[in-house]
Amino acid sequence: MKRVPAGWALLDDVEVMDLPDPDFIVAGVLPRKGLGVLYGPSGACKTTLAAGLMVSIATGRRWFGRDVRHVGASIYVSTEDVAGFKVRLRAAKAAAGLSLVDTIGIYTFPEAIDLCDAADIARFIAFVEQTDVTPELVVVDTYAGATPGAAENSSEDTTRAMAAAHQIRVALKSGVLLIHHTNAAGTRERGHSSMRGAADVMLSVTPVDDVIHVDCSKQRNAPNFDSLRLKLTAVDGGGCVLRLADDVLQTDALTPQQSKALTVLHDTFGDNGASKTEWLASVRDIPERTFHRIARVLVEGGHVTKNRGRFVAASTANQSMAPAPLPFVVGSRVAANG
Repeated sequence: MKRVPAGWALLDDVEVMDLPDPDFIVAGVLPRKGLGVLYGPSGACKTTLAAGLMVSIATGRRWFGRDVRHVGASIYVSTEDVAGFKVRLRAAKAAAGLSLVDTIGIYTFPEAIDLCDAADIARFIAFVEQTDVTPELVVVDTYAGATPGAAENSSEDTTRAMAAAHQIRVALKSGVLLIHHTNAAGTRERGHSSMRGAADVMLSVTPVDDVIHVDCSKQRNAPNFDSLRLKLTAVDGGGCVLRLADDVLQTDALTPQQSKALTVLHDTFGDNGASKTEWLASVRDIPERTFHRIARVLVEGGHVTKNRGRFVAASTANQSMAPAPLPFVVGSRVAANG
């Protein structure tokens, strides 16, 4: 009689019902211990989304209204631009009100790994296992940078890279998120279809005018979540955040400095408003003389109301606004290459 591996068994239909249901790090979005691909054209804020997602996972803050079910550490594998990730992570923490000198459990591996090199993947896994970090998510940015010399349209090379991603996922008991680019037509992810076949979730990021569209084009074990429409807004101290477009003040007719002053007033002081001195102190990089002129324009244009010496952004003065979800952040529109 041939021997079979220990632990093999046949589960009947009742026993299968006792197995756990599919689990998610972010409810309905990011499968726990799964493989995901976040893809979009250059400049579509892919790395920005990843940085904000990692902040949500590290802190348990909701991600655009969706619960974080498993709080934990993340590892960002920088195959191309670690300095760019620094800018995004710094802004993400600052916008979330987090100290830049206290760790929240986001780690950066500032070296490229080769998903087509079995020995390299084994070394990476061994390195992480010898640390005290147990990640919920490993982000590889970008897939192209992690597959040097491979042919993206090759079934063999893509299958080998996906197998390596699954190896990381299984060994570290974590999710893996690959950041990738769209094809030349911008209609789907670049490369061979075996990437999509191997992935548990596919997330597309598409800029349309000044709105960022985030769509789920595949979710293996749940319905595709509703599309997100996000918009960049300025943040005091530098950088921008992405918020739900419906929650963003309409400031298209304003200059960048006017938009920044209005956003700072809205985000920092809400419906309590601020004195002119408080407002000026919060807009650090606008000269005082320029600020007074901006304040006058905003009041005269109806963007800001003034009552007993206090200034309130018009949208907060007219309606009670719920707290915005945790934003995603970039250092600047110029710096946002992914």
